Amino acid sequence: MDDPQSIANLKERMAWEQARGGPPEDFPALPPLPPGRYTSQAFFDLEKAHLWSKVWLYAAHQSQLPEVGSYVLLDIPDAPIFLIRGTDGEIRAFYNVCSHRGAPLVREPSGIQTRLRCTYHQWTYDTGGNLIAVMDERDFPQPFDKSCMGLQAVRCEMWGPWVFVNEDPNAEPLLDWLGMIASEFEQFEIDQLRPAEIKSYELECNWKLTMDAFLEVYHINGIHPKTVGPSLDHRGAVMGLLPNGHTRMTCPTRMTASERGQRRGYNDGGKVTMPTVPVGEIARDYHVSHNIFPNVITPVGETARQFLMFWPLSLTRTRVDVVHFGRDWGDAPRPPGWDPLLAFWEVVMAEDLQFLEWQQKAVLSPGFKGYRLSYMERRIYYAHESIDRMIGVENIPPELRAEPKLDPCREYPEHNSADPLRLKAAGG
Repeated sequence: MDDPQSIANLKERMAWEQARGGPPEDFPALPPLPPGRYTSQAFFDLEKAHLWSKVWLYAAHQSQLPEVGSYVLLDIPDAPIFLIRGTDGEIRAFYNVCSHRGAPLVREPSGIQTRLRCTYHQWTYDTGGNLIAVMDERDFPQPFDKSCMGLQAVRCEMWGPWVFVNEDPNAEPLLDWLGMIASEFEQFEIDQLRPAEIKSYELECNWKLTMDAFLEVYHINGIHPKTVGPSLDHRGAVMGLLPNGHTRMTCPTRMTASERGQRRGYNDGGKVTMPTVPVGEIARDYHVSHNIFPNVITPVGETARQFLMFWPLSLTRTRVDVVHFGRDWGDAPRPPGWDPLLAFWEVVMAEDLQFLEWQQKAVLSPGFKGYRLSYMERRIYYAHESIDRMIGVENIPPELRAEPKLDPCREYPEHNSADPLRLKAAGG
């Protein structure tokens, strides 16, 4: 992505975006997104049945499972799953359900257990999920074959240090599903990252309403006039619509070289207080953010990158998890530069989340006729199209559908292939 031609193409595209007088001539008018997508229990149930159980979901960082028997109980709604590191060093995922009568094997958020013993009836499993002991086995008809009564495994694969799970046994491999996202992240040396902080927020609104807010920069000047607004030029933002519902946004900044240097190092009287994350020129000099479909936003900078995840707790309640990753600082205390960075993020998140519960009330109103999205907000519409493709358009009532309008790998304008990775995405 950082070869000279890609950088030149990106700069040309940004200049085109800044100078345009309207949307590209061939950009389709986007129909309003139906309010029912945020308020219909029937649509929410379709998402549960056809979306969340069939996509790769971020689960943990490998450092959260440092030794044999380390486990993490995942907080994925409606999916009682835990991760555990086996005696062979591999991380595996299992449903947190005993094969006997469904009681949980682990109940704490994390811990270490080299033997997983159900506290209800004492059935015991090893770290590979194999059933190894049954209390009063004599009372079951013999022969009693423990080999077919192990824990139910869940697809679990690694992307660098990150663990993802998928309940669909027929899902394509994680790295294939990520596609271009994985290749673009190669420059960031993600194996050198570790979590610095995990923060959660809960809101009374639909999960899509929350995620929509982070898929565009149209709101920058209105919501962030004193924080990120002055440093970003939203009118020059370049969007990429990638396969499998993923997207990318690259936005020019207004910061001077000196300001960028101060922010990237969190200087303290000339002393750099944050180890930097390796990035190329594009991520160094511009604001870059990816959306890993369906629910992860990943802004990246030279000192940190974040995973923002949006989880549906109910039709109108959402949990937002924010995981801050930075370059590994070893056994020393967390670098002091993290403190101002996290404080800044807390202010920005408060700004971003302030209107969402009000919006949920608005979409319930008969006075609201649907989301009217612009060219600049097309990542939102593409995300909704991608949700419908996962559900199956034929399963969705016509009045709740996002009418297909946008094509993955197609960018606007088409005149110069100015999205630096468009041709690669299309197989060119």
